[in-house]
Amino acid sequence: MMDWSILYFGPIERDEIQAAVDDAEWQSLRKRLKGKPLETKYTMLEGYYNETLYRLRLLNADESDEIRLLQVRVTNYVTALSRSGLIKVEDYRKND
Repeated sequence: MMDWSILYFGPIERDEIQAAVDDAEWQSLRKRLKGKPLETKYTMLEGYYNETLYRLRLLNADESDEIRLLQVRVTNYVTALSRSGLIKVEDYRKND
């Protein structure tokens, strides 16, 4: 089952989006997601989030900033799916 709410991290600002999307790994993933079935998009997006979060924590990078950028990327993609009509707002904003 696709629970889009676990890939939604609340409202994001345009300046956050601009800072977050300039990432080679993210852009590569976005290209690979293009044209895939919704279920595959979900699985790949969830995998990207979990793997990147795990890696950030292992590296002990400046977690809060890097994790926020990760959350913004994923949230922005989820809301883009909604804007394009592939999922509904209710699919990801269950807790609002």
